[in-house]
Amino acid sequence: MNFRDLTYFDALATLKNYTAVAQQFNVSQPTITYAIKRLEDELNTQLLIRDRSHHQIELTANGRQLEQHVTIILHELKLAATEIAASTQQTVKFGLPPIIGTYYFPKLAQRLAQHDLISHLNTMEAGSTTLLDQLRTGKLDLALLGSTTPLTDQLINAEILAQQTFKIIVSPTHPLANAKKVAFAELADEKFVTLKEGFVHPAALRELAQTAGFTPNVAYTTPDISVLKSMVAENIGIGFLAALAISPADNVIALELADAHQPQFLISLAYRKNQLQSHLQQNLIKQLKQPLD
Repeated sequence: MNFRDLTYFDALATLKNYTAVAQQFNVSQPTITYAIKRLEDELNTQLLIRDRSHHQIELTANGRQLEQHVTIILHELKLAATEIAASTQQTVKFGLPPIIGTYYFPKLAQRLAQHDLISHLNTMEAGSTTLLDQLRTGKLDLALLGSTTPLTDQLINAEILAQQTFKIIVSPTHPLANAKKVAFAELADEKFVTLKEGFVHPAALRELAQTAGFTPNVAYTTPDISVLKSMVAENIGIGFLAALAISPADNVIALELADAHQPQFLISLAYRKNQLQSHLQQNLIKQLKQPLD
């Protein structure tokens, strides 16, 4: 089966027009026609129904079935080409979400430097959802990802490296500042300063709010953790952060959640299941899996 024929078929299934596909690949229209005919002869089935009056085509049931597989085949071939090209490079495309990159990864950096690994990292920072998509498409080799539940993906291996609680943070002048714990249901009348979507936190906050039976009153959202802490310190609202993002130097008070069932902030090492790891990648994975002191 000809790879180019499959590529033409995939484009035709999307564009549904022979002329448009021919123009996309800068070939003659008969080239596309012969490619589809070869596929139909090889599979002994009709793949397309052509509406000559409207210059459009539709896929038959078998055509739709083939398209399901062709999409996967072309994706895997593109991924293989990306991985083969990357195997000659002495770099690892490495994904880091902002919170993990700021508060967790520095604890690993010294170890990676000792093993001459940190200089080989080509790091991209983005939210965990974005990084997971980039792993799937081969734009990244490895990533540290945040989630509230273990990551399950048919294309991705994910191993939990660390687990953190979430905490409520308040201003030192807030009435709750002297409390050590608080149940989330007690916060129904509070204003919240929260992180924007793209972080793990909004999903965890919604989970707690749903169980408590109220919708948080969000006074302000920000993508910047430092801004969130500063606004909480000024008593503009209370905050909700993973414990690893809170330090004694912050001018806020951290309260434990008293809820029996609450989400956890999970940090996982993730990479594609079918990728043959280079020696550099294997060494990096080995060091990242080592427990922190």
